[in-house]
Amino acid sequence: MMAQLILLLTGLALLQFLLMVLFLKLGFKNHSKTTKPLSWPKISVLIPARNEEYSLPACLKSLESLDYPMDKLEILLADDDSTDRTGEIIRSWVCDHPGRVEVTVGQEVFSHLNGKARVLSQMAEQATGDYFFFTDADCRPGSGWIKAMLSAYDEEQGLLVGFTAVKREGLWSRMQAVDWMLVLGIVKVLADRGKSLTAVGNNMMISRKAYVQVGGFPACPFSLTEDFEMARLMIKHGFFPAIQFEKNSRVETKSQETLAELLDQRKRWSSGAMDLPLYWKALLLMMVFFPVFCGLLFIWYGWISVGFYLVKLILQVIFIRGLGKKVDIRIPLQDLLIFELYFIGISWSTIVYYFWPSKVKWKERRY
Repeated sequence: MMAQLILLLTGLALLQFLLMVLFLKLGFKNHSKTTKPLSWPKISVLIPARNEEYSLPACLKSLESLDYPMDKLEILLADDDSTDRTGEIIRSWVCDHPGRVEVTVGQEVFSHLNGKARVLSQMAEQATGDYFFFTDADCRPGSGWIKAMLSAYDEEQGLLVGFTAVKREGLWSRMQAVDWMLVLGIVKVLADRGKSLTAVGNNMMISRKAYVQVGGFPACPFSLTEDFEMARLMIKHGFFPAIQFEKNSRVETKSQETLAELLDQRKRWSSGAMDLPLYWKALLLMMVFFPVFCGLLFIWYGWISVGFYLVKLILQVIFIRGLGKKVDIRIPLQDLLIFELYFIGISWSTIVYYFWPSKVKWKERRY
């Protein structure tokens, strides 16, 4: 009986990978419109920053290269109680560039939210654009980011997420880049099937109308994943958040430098994953447990389990490489093979660390 149960679970897990490939090949949606608007709307870019003196200059430089009418572009920056030179960098940049706004943050305003959501709430109150664009101080949007996102946005979406790529600087960062590609790819293909549930806060846009209608970040409960809560709020109010996987909507972020930083990031994300619907949790658990299933299956069925694992690897390579083509990123085959070992190690480390009795460290705050 146990052998048959493990065989069934292995088969179901393998079926998931097959479905992901089929969804990518047969049901992938590019939301971009072929017609350009007669006039571009006014937009506001919101960037909170906490202790980002080393990352912020590159972000600001990328903002200077945005291909968008300057009279329609508002950029708001806020220093979230930094202890380094972040505030000084923001003030200097704002003074030298018209249409840029420094938002002064009140620490007691919207105190029921996490630090980032509290800052974003205050920034949104001062933003004057018809559309809000969100990214992080350690990210670098491409020059065509705003126009690409606007061309893919529909009012019924409420919220649109673009593709975030991890900068590839070494093996460690390349593994994180593949990981982001896989996870965002799964979110994308399921969103295209009407199963959207989450968002990515370092590359998303929301219309002012939708933001006001749902109550914005102040209407969200306390959470370490405010982007996830915003997506849930949008869905609750009848919107259909979408994911745009296209090279011009891409934002580049940096990888986590150490294993400790990566596990803190994963622990924070896992806190939001606990509120996912059952089918999402089942999908993620089946991915994590697949190597375990195959290991157990080897006891009863020998090399058949090895065949299952090879099929899974092939499907995973097809899926990730297919996603890469959508955003004009080529991923070497050797990276995809090494990634399998990385994924197993990080997934199980995350599970252990999530249940480890310690607080989450995020931007030098503990929750």
